[in-house]
Amino acid sequence: MYNDDGIKIASRYTVFYEGYLFYGDNDGLNRHDYDDWREVSSLLNAYGDIITVQDNEYGVTWEKGEWF
Repeated sequence: MYNDDGIKIASRYTVFYEGYLFYGDNDGLNRHDYDDWREVSSLLNAYGDIITVQDNEYGVTWEKGEWF
C-alpha cells in the first residue's frame, strides 16, 4: 500500500500464525508481510487451517476458511 506520494506505507497482506513454519520463526505469534496475492494464496493452500491473513487495504481477515 502506498500513500499519495507513491511511498510505501504498509504491505497489502499480513499473515499470522503460531509456532514454526519458516526459518527464523519463534515459538509465539509470527507475522510476515506480503504484497503479492499469489504468495498469500499459496500459503493458504498449504497452511490454510493454521494461518490468519489480514488484508490491510480493506480491513478484513481470513480465518478458519472465511473472510470476516
